[in-house]
Amino acid sequence: MAGVATDELGANDPTEQCFGEDVMVAIRRRDFLYGASASGLVGLSPRGGRAQELSKKYAGTTLNILTRATSAFEATIQIGPEFTEATGIKLQYTRVAPGDQYQKLMLDLTSGTQSFDVSLFVYQWKYEIAPYLADLSTLEKDVPDTPPLALDDYPPKLVEIYGKVDNRLIGLPILGDVAFILWNKDAYKSQGFDSETGPKSWQDLVERGRKLTTGKQFGYGLPAGKAIQCAVTWTLLYYGFGGRFFDKAGRPDLGGEAAIKTMQFMANELQPIAPPGNLAWDYNEMLTGFQTGQTAQTLMWPGGFGNLSDPTKSAVAGKYGMTPPPGGALLGGTSIGVAAKSRNPEAARLYVAWLTSAAIARKTALGGTPPARISLFKDPELVQRHPHYPTVLAALTGETFGYIPMKEAEQVHIMMYDEANAACAKLKSPEQAAADLQSKAVAFMTRRGYLR
Repeated sequence: MAGVATDELGANDPTEQCFGEDVMVAIRRRDFLYGASASGLVGLSPRGGRAQELSKKYAGTTLNILTRATSAFEATIQIGPEFTEATGIKLQYTRVAPGDQYQKLMLDLTSGTQSFDVSLFVYQWKYEIAPYLADLSTLEKDVPDTPPLALDDYPPKLVEIYGKVDNRLIGLPILGDVAFILWNKDAYKSQGFDSETGPKSWQDLVERGRKLTTGKQFGYGLPAGKAIQCAVTWTLLYYGFGGRFFDKAGRPDLGGEAAIKTMQFMANELQPIAPPGNLAWDYNEMLTGFQTGQTAQTLMWPGGFGNLSDPTKSAVAGKYGMTPPPGGALLGGTSIGVAAKSRNPEAARLYVAWLTSAAIARKTALGGTPPARISLFKDPELVQRHPHYPTVLAALTGETFGYIPMKEAEQVHIMMYDEANAACAKLKSPEQAAADLQSKAVAFMTRRGYLR
């Protein structure tokens, strides 16, 4: 979900793109073990159990995997050689910037190319991509000797919201996510704030942010780029100000009082306390800004907590607090699915079952990928390394709200971030941006047949 202009990262580096080839083409075993040791993927206690022995029936197969170029998913790539060693199945990864993944995935699926056997996806896309993804409901029957799916080990809403469409299971949860507001405790102390208590309202966040904006430090890491985190910010504010996506008649309500207040707040309150260049910011920039101490408060997802808590990477390790956003917690998250027309359907199913199994997900959690399983959020060793896990689990099982509930949600998100970006850039007034958002949404829904 980033505004970075890259299409694929590491595309010219075969050691980062392909696991399972012979020497000099794939990551060498000793290189993997070194990297895995550094990130916590080896030397684990046996508490989580050992990975199930896998069949070599599909040895020699190559799976093409579309993944996301963020730190949250690096552990899922680093562990790939373990799967290749166990099965003989080679893994070819394509990393894309988060903000580019939707377009790349949709183009690949709808053009009939379907060059990826396996893809990550977020639930707001699921209704659009469902026709192109395989039903995993009978995976354990279809591919014998797969690790058990153990769907009851996920918070119930995650399986339903992340991966089910019309009673078809099109994806397995791989990362449980819910939005938080973070603050730098040292920065709070420097301004006389209680470092253990976060902002109680959006206005409180801004008032603190004004005092925190000093020198090279800024009060809030507003992602105002034309990318999904800008739409996330808009959604959090809109919901917090009492807005709801549709009125009682089922028409979009994206230009009314709450929408105007949201645009005004982003442009007039948050933008002045944000760093220069934030009009191109998305997830990766939010993470880096807070991690380096450039921003004292930020929106963040659990996928970034691993990096933030690593003292070798983060200036705020052990020095930040977290709280649900004022007005409610937005449910995020990522699933992994198999293309319906995959050339290697059984091998692809085996891979997603293995990667999301409790034993492997525990290893990737120790390497920095937040889990989605209840048992892992409660695992003592994981909690010791990631003390925020109980808070995340409580948020995932508590009251949350989701993205706009419609098939083509991402198209509306594009409208949201286009208009919010224009308001923050002073290209139009907040009032005009809200009116234009409503007009665009109504026109789009009319063209698609949602409205008459």
